[in-house]
Amino acid sequence: MRIGVLGSVAAWPSANGTVAPADTDAAPPGLRLRGLLARLALDAGRPVTTEALVDDLWGEEPPDAVANALQSLVSRLRRALGARLVVTVQGGYLLDLAPDAVDAGRFGHLVATARAGTDAAVAASALEEALGLWRGPALADVRRLPFADAVAARLEEQRAVAVETRAALGLVAGDPGAGLDAVSDLLAAQPLRESAAVVLARGLHATGRQADALAVLDRTRERLAGELGVDPGPELARARLDVLRGTPAPAPARKEPVHRSVALTSFVGRDADVGRVRSLLSTARLVTLLGPGGAGKTRLAREIVDGRAEAPVAELAPLTGAEQLPGTVLAAVGEPELMMRNPDDGPPDLTGRLLTALGDRDVVLVLDNCEHLVDDVAVLTQRMLEAAPRLRVLATSREPLAVPGEVLHPVEPLDTAAAVRLFADRAAAVAPGFVVDTTTQPVVAEICARLDGQPLPLELAAARLRTLSLTEIAARLDDRFRLLTSGARTALPRHQTLRAVVDWSWDLLVEPERILLRRMGVFAGGATAATVERVCAGAGGPDPADAFDLLAALVDKSLVVAVPSGGPDPTRYRLLETIRDYAAERLAEAGEADAVVAAHAAWVVDLAETSEPHLRGADQLRWLVPLRAENDNIAVALRRAVNRGDGATAHRIVAAMGWSWFIRGRYEESITWVAEAVALPPPDLPAVAARTLAYLLLTFVARGDVDAAVARLDEAVTAAAATPEPRHPALQLVAPLGRAFTGDPTLLEEVSVTSDDPWVRAFATQVRAQLAENDGDIELQRRLVRTAHELFTTTGDRFGLGMTIGTLGELEDLAGNLDAAAAAYDEALALATELGNDDDLPQFMLQQAGLCLRRGDPVRARELAESAADIASGPFGVQTMARAALADIERVAGNLTAARRHLAAAERDAGHGLAREQRRALVEIVRYRVEVAAGDVDAAAASLDRALDEAIASHDGPVAALVVEYGAQFALTRGDADAAGLMLGVALAQRGTLDHGNPDVVAVVDGVRDALGPAAADDALRRGRGLPRPDGLAAVRDLVRTVSSRTDQARLR
Repeated sequence: MRIGVLGSVAAWPSANGTVAPADTDAAPPGLRLRGLLARLALDAGRPVTTEALVDDLWGEEPPDAVANALQSLVSRLRRALGARLVVTVQGGYLLDLAPDAVDAGRFGHLVATARAGTDAAVAASALEEALGLWRGPALADVRRLPFADAVAARLEEQRAVAVETRAALGLVAGDPGAGLDAVSDLLAAQPLRESAAVVLARGLHATGRQADALAVLDRTRERLAGELGVDPGPELARARLDVLRGTPAPAPARKEPVHRSVALTSFVGRDADVGRVRSLLSTARLVTLLGPGGAGKTRLAREIVDGRAEAPVAELAPLTGAEQLPGTVLAAVGEPELMMRNPDDGPPDLTGRLLTALGDRDVVLVLDNCEHLVDDVAVLTQRMLEAAPRLRVLATSREPLAVPGEVLHPVEPLDTAAAVRLFADRAAAVAPGFVVDTTTQPVVAEICARLDGQPLPLELAAARLRTLSLTEIAARLDDRFRLLTSGARTALPRHQTLRAVVDWSWDLLVEPERILLRRMGVFAGGATAATVERVCAGAGGPDPADAFDLLAALVDKSLVVAVPSGGPDPTRYRLLETIRDYAAERLAEAGEADAVVAAHAAWVVDLAETSEPHLRGADQLRWLVPLRAENDNIAVALRRAVNRGDGATAHRIVAAMGWSWFIRGRYEESITWVAEAVALPPPDLPAVAARTLAYLLLTFVARGDVDAAVARLDEAVTAAAATPEPRHPALQLVAPLGRAFTGDPTLLEEVSVTSDDPWVRAFATQVRAQLAENDGDIELQRRLVRTAHELFTTTGDRFGLGMTIGTLGELEDLAGNLDAAAAAYDEALALATELGNDDDLPQFMLQQAGLCLRRGDPVRARELAESAADIASGPFGVQTMARAALADIERVAGNLTAARRHLAAAERDAGHGLAREQRRALVEIVRYRVEVAAGDVDAAAASLDRALDEAIASHDGPVAALVVEYGAQFALTRGDADAAGLMLGVALAQRGTLDHGNPDVVAVVDGVRDALGPAAADDALRRGRGLPRPDGLAAVRDLVRTVSSRTDQARLR
């Protein structure tokens, strides 16, 4: 596959370098869909984060369910291009193509080849090929998308430079007419572009068209004066003088060999940085590559200036004093071999000689490793820039030079794909035969993530493959400073070990900065400035009023990473994992670890306990924001509390976080932490201990261990009753819910009416509705759900609203009101998306998918089911249901092989916890339908029989009704309409209604009435409905087996 963005967005299946005919374009239609393809193609082979895609495709006004919308686009793109090409990676997506497979990437490669070469003919040929890739304006059909204008402008500028360069090469090669038409078109489109005017005029002059050349220059000069009020630059003035005098264009100066060190290893993952900084250097006079030690700043700087005739490199790392600076830079720049000087003038003025040597030379000067002399480097840099008008400076430093006009380019960690490539490259050098494959990739990815994607630590880790296995390296990263000590002998001492890299930065800090940095090692995932001030200041440390200034200084020194929220939330400040480990060591050395860990735990407890009461009301989204942001800090505080046996802290955090985990679908997290906290002695706070015990029962139910929940129910009820009034809502519900699920709903019914807390009434009413649903009392269910919905609307709890609205959608679906059901599912999905509920969200998607399939829209159904499968997780087997839904969709599409493949996956992922039997029953019903479609009656009967066994074991009325309805279908198709009618009655008793929204059920009802007549059909239905519910299910199972047996006997006869 080749992708085109230099024109309209296109995708051609052909693998050769030619543009395929338009009718072979595989790019799917749709503005955002083609925009997604273009955006991924611009970073081909590299991950693009979900956040970046949302910003680039929707800008400042994303839809409410933007994650769902993006997943839908990805699913559609996969269908168009093939799932292999659009890969899900951590935090985003990747187009699995080489950059050269995208015309923009190929164009950039060819331009770089031309720039680096010394043979004019070869360079001209490369540029001809590059320019031939353009089919029209870049991104022509997606320019309305937020990202497209800026990217297209950059690509168009690169094309313009290539056009000018191609024409200039014609002058050098003795073919001055080559490329002039393209330059003329460029100047017509950009009439104020001086560089194009100069190249065009010189080409015209060289071909004997002096008058035309002069007209071009004069016209451009007049436009500059008339439209911008500026005089032309020196190049245009010089070209005009040469044309007037009839002087040929000056021959380009011969490039002397540049004696710079040549890289001994490959360059990985920084192509975009090279391109951006080269572009910056065309307009900015000082660009500083900013990043922590080991980020690869030095190597990046050398790649940026590679191929330039004049790009001297001044290596400042070995310098120990400011007085060495001018001489070091002068030695790099070079000066005339003979300078006349009066001996009476005193010692030579090195700075003056440096400024003289720079003069009017067109130089990009690299100042490498400025941080330890940053003030003196800044002063010298400013003097050089003021004295040498054509000088540009590329600096590398761990903090900015803070010179006027400085442009910063942060050298970010390598993305996952690039980090893996770098590790693999360096690993293969020390361990021949090493490859990244399906076995090694997860371990390599873990190493890359834990080393923050930083090149030097990755190279040090790869070097360890001489003595350790890959898994041993990953296991030893907890002691990374002892592990990563095998740097190149020829490297600077501070780059030979990981500790030396960080020591260098630490030694440059003043003491208050060191105190703040080591105390920040207590955080996981960063913190806001206010939190840093609270946890890290005072008690022997910096004054809280000074903390922010110190934090800003650490950001400037590349030891702390500032992460803006991009919205109203505060900026977060985090440490790379290596710096965090180093800070933790320094914290322990200083004897401050216990005090700072205690301050961190106290802050986490305060945050969780302050937020908790707001999680059931209208402000819950606002209070969930900090809990989500501080998820890592909450987890690390819990882990420390558990490891230290600090039961009071662990219980308080779990009691405060339990409901947050529940409403966000974080069941695995809650199961782990509740179990670990309960194993510790509870605090002398009865309400806290009682809530922890209540959440323990909830986790038992989530795991499907109902017996364990029942065993501790009385203990939980007693603990809740012993707490003072007013009781927490969870404690008010312990006894009512526990008794209801063990068969006595009396207390639940009382609480749902009499509680003073409207939220408690709402939750109790919703649970009563679920019990009514299971009992087949659909009218009571409908009344209770509507009451619960009104109460949750009053409280503003989106979690409760999502539950009730989802249930109302199911009721509309069963009634055959498909439009109303769709509206309810959409609303429920939006609420789950707002909450970030990882459990409910895919379930609502699957409800929508099933509805779309019923309405005859399998394409949309597939999109929703695939999106649900992408995000499904947790103990409730949602992944199973997503696979079953996809199997049913493939059945409708006639692809039974794919359907069976999905069913096999559904069986493997059946999950544990609550409702396992329900899931198995539903999977078997889909299998039954697949086998019916395949014409295999025996296999269909066997699936139906297994589904009935699971439905009976589940004690779930709605699931049993669904299975029985397909039992009726089976009986009707085998010619036993009376059995089918009786089964419909049983289904009615199980659910309280038949599924009037299901075309299969509607067809069975009609078929029974046609076969038996209305009176006999109604009689069969009454007989089935009149059976006790367990007896009815047993009768259905017997009937199915009887019908199946008769079918077998008939076949034998």
